[in-house]
Amino acid sequence: MVDIPKGYGPDDELDPEAADPLYLRLAAVLISRIGNGTYAPGRAVPGVDRLMQEFGIARGTARKALVLPAEMGYVRTVVGKGWFVIEREVGEAVEGNGSTG
Repeated sequence: MVDIPKGYGPDDELDPEAADPLYLRLAAVLISRIGNGTYAPGRAVPGVDRLMQEFGIARGTARKALVLPAEMGYVRTVVGKGWFVIEREVGEAVEGNGSTG
């Protein structure tokens, strides 16, 4: 399991000169947005193309940044539909792989 860097908020710009890999910083921003409700449970998170546009990043970086929250149980994929925030009970621990495809 990869350690997601701390200290990145939902509105952070992705400084290309920062020490942490770009995909880890973006994953931290996505997880922060899930945590504060910007991306609500059961709702879609931006896909690869939208992340590429918003952050000016490569397709592979966007994809890798989405896979980490899925592996951590924050989002799941629905084939042909996109990435969705996993609904869970308040206080429920995140565990397991959230990816379905």
